[in-house]
Amino acid sequence: MSRLLGILKVALVMALDFLAIYSLFEDLTIASIAVGVLTLYVLFGGYFALLKEGAVSSKKLPTYQRNRLETAKAQLVADVKSASGTNISGMKLYLVPGNDEMNATAYGFNCVSITRGTLDNADPITLNAVLAHEISHILSFDAEFNRAVFCSITLLIAAISIMSFAAMVAIFLIFLILSCFRSWLGVIAFRGTTKAVGGIFSMLQRGIIMIYRSLLSLASRHAEYRSDKYSCELGYGLQLSHFLALAEPANQRQMTLTEAMYRSHPPTEKRIARLEKQLIAQSTTNFVNR
Repeated sequence: MSRLLGILKVALVMALDFLAIYSLFEDLTIASIAVGVLTLYVLFGGYFALLKEGAVSSKKLPTYQRNRLETAKAQLVADVKSASGTNISGMKLYLVPGNDEMNATAYGFNCVSITRGTLDNADPITLNAVLAHEISHILSFDAEFNRAVFCSITLLIAAISIMSFAAMVAIFLIFLILSCFRSWLGVIAFRGTTKAVGGIFSMLQRGIIMIYRSLLSLASRHAEYRSDKYSCELGYGLQLSHFLALAEPANQRQMTLTEAMYRSHPPTEKRIARLEKQLIAQSTTNFVNR
């Protein structure tokens, strides 16, 4: 069910992009090609992020690191199969060797990376807990959805930029035709008009970006809580809670665009509190069923 819902939400965004591009150009071929290119990025864009971060496939890692990841994968394949009947054997694991932070990332298209800091500091069960969390993102197509929305916002901002440029050209031609440039008053009026129009388009762009970031934050928070719950349901809630507490950085820094797209997390203390409630609920249910 989670995979179906994930596919539907990505397809909905791409369908809206198609309608927007088609209504703009009124050409089926242009709309199809544009959406086709966007679809390729949505599906495979995670590989560019992996390449940028210098991630190494588990198959190319030294024996000890490869065995740890493959053992974790084998256990999770069995866990997920038992819990929901879903086959995740196609999951591809990567290591980011140059990153000492304790983190993991789902890039979509069955690709998950963990940092060297996670691999060095997590015991086998905790590693399973972290990967189980990322599996939920993979099954729900969260990374693909984030890229699809990012593409939509980028197209919208580009369209507004084109409209702003066209408006400036139109204003220039109007002032030129009316011969308003013969006096300083006309030049000042032209500059004031273009500045006002440019300011309106700039405010519109900033407003769209602000709304996008707010909605992305809400969607990411929901996805993180859902993925935490999924890891807990697989039996790794306690280990994930411990990992979150251990991985919390002492000094928060400004996230990069890649981190904002793939790792926008709610506050750690709230995640841990929710996990503790879920663990208590599970314990109560298990006690009642005995």
